[in-house]
Amino acid sequence: MKVKYRSNLIAGIVSVILGIICMVIIPRQIGEEYSATYGITSKTVPYAVAILWVVCGVVLMFQSLILKRDEVKSFEVAKEAKALGYMAVLLIYAVLFTRSFLASTIFLGVATLMFTGSRKKTFYLIILGVVVILYLLFSKVLHVQLP
Repeated sequence: MKVKYRSNLIAGIVSVILGIICMVIIPRQIGEEYSATYGITSKTVPYAVAILWVVCGVVLMFQSLILKRDEVKSFEVAKEAKALGYMAVLLIYAVLFTRSFLASTIFLGVATLMFTGSRKKTFYLIILGVVVILYLLFSKVLHVQLP
């Protein structure tokens, strides 16, 4: 099945949505400085980037809808299913990472090898060994608190 889309319109909509999400997230992620000079705080640059993101998205939508400068592109869902599956793996990894570094990183390594079609068992053992060594290095030697 082929899906057709207008590139500038979709890119503009995604840009506006991501810019608004950034503007909503910034107050929660970045602390407020009280020693700000001339109104410049630690939030100034991230807000500027988010606003620029939204403005660029609006310009893309304007070009698409008003100026009719847009390309109609298409992609096959069957070909892109593997990429969407890997995006789901990355999302699962992000959720699992909050629980356990070992389990999530081993999951990501094994899933990546499976997506690339690797059948050698030594590669899977290497992933397991490297993750365990990294965990021990960070937690025991460097004293970094891992989930």
